[in-house]
Amino acid sequence: MKLVFSLLFAVCSMVAFGQNKVKAFDIAGAYPLEITTHKTTLLIFPAPIEDGDRGDRSVSAERVAKVSNLLKVKALDSAMQASTLHVVTTDGKIYSFSVSYSPQPAQHTIDVSKLPYKTKASFKGVSLNEREIEDYAATVLGSPAFMTGVKVKANGLKLKLEAIFIKDDVLFFRYNLTNDTRIGYNAYQPKFYIRDKARAKRTAIQNTEIDPIYIQYKGKPEETAGQSIIVAFSKFTIAENKNLIISLHEADGDRNLECGLSQKKLLKAKAFSY
Repeated sequence: MKLVFSLLFAVCSMVAFGQNKVKAFDIAGAYPLEITTHKTTLLIFPAPIEDGDRGDRSVSAERVAKVSNLLKVKALDSAMQASTLHVVTTDGKIYSFSVSYSPQPAQHTIDVSKLPYKTKASFKGVSLNEREIEDYAATVLGSPAFMTGVKVKANGLKLKLEAIFIKDDVLFFRYNLTNDTRIGYNAYQPKFYIRDKARAKRTAIQNTEIDPIYIQYKGKPEETAGQSIIVAFSKFTIAENKNLIISLHEADGDRNLECGLSQKKLLKAKAFSY
């Protein structure tokens, strides 16, 4: 099935009929994507592909029959100009790729869910726009650490919370992740839950997942300074008997981390000075 649909139609189709509301959607990327004429690059998406758009006819994009989340991409002409590719998935995300020709692409199979940078294009119920959130995230990245006591260490890895800031109705968190082993650490995008601190025996853990509106990564866990993870949320609070949990799961491995944040620590969030 050739991917020749109109992206404009896909976005417009996100209107919730009868409610007159536009469904919020995420834009991920733009990711660099190298393709060639004599080999196919396979993109694996975390959700079924709904629609898409290729910027140039020299880019061939074809869905794999009977496998709804796979897309085969190939160059039809070695003289192709740099182009774009957008893919819409059924979970409301739009993936943006900057496509260029290479005689020998570095990768031929790409798991899109492992690509590091994702950002929200629209922020329902949040007063800051995308540019403002990016600017405040940059300030958080350069600010001195002031949070203590929120950390976890296991399997040569250390994750700690360094700062919390608030601007209007947006909370910004800065975590630092370090890896002291010689085995590189590649994690899926972190997940966040609100969880009871204690539970009765034989009672299942009750997690309430909350979605960030913005995530930014700086550096790598193996570097001396580690990797900074900036996360922004629509403002929230937690009860005294609950924690905010950040959960990191290693891709192709079992070095998983969870770090809890209490109400007392959350209330130490600082306001920006401007």
